[in-house]
Amino acid sequence: MIVQSFLGGRPGQRIEDYRNSEPRYVKVLAIGKSAESLIAEFNRKRDNILTTGPLDPDRRQPMDEPVNGIRPNAVIVVYQKGEDVRFPFQTERTASMLSFVVLEEPDARSYGEPNKTLMAIQKVADLFVTTSDQEFVGELIENLAS
Repeated sequence: MIVQSFLGGRPGQRIEDYRNSEPRYVKVLAIGKSAESLIAEFNRKRDNILTTGPLDPDRRQPMDEPVNGIRPNAVIVVYQKGEDVRFPFQTERTASMLSFVVLEEPDARSYGEPNKTLMAIQKVADLFVTTSDQEFVGELIENLAS
């Protein structure tokens, strides 16, 4: 038996006081100067995008540590491949959903040994993406924050 359903034309509504029906708080972390400049624009667009600014690279903290008392529902780590890796966070599972996006230059080739910190983040991430499309980062942030 084959069943087909069409759900179009029936827009959903938010359910009052239901936690999954509210916009999520998304914490965005940048590894490297290129990733930092890319995500800087997203902090201005929404109130529920959490960024911390520069951090002490020698102090290890959870990736989903609260920002100004607000615990994130999702964490997105953005890394521009080839840049210096200074990551002041513990690479362990988070209570929040963890997404790891590695940005590559178009037609880039992979050289050298993989960085141990980046490999550790990849292992614990709920979502791991390698892409040359910088717009993907914005779409991911928007989807998780809406």
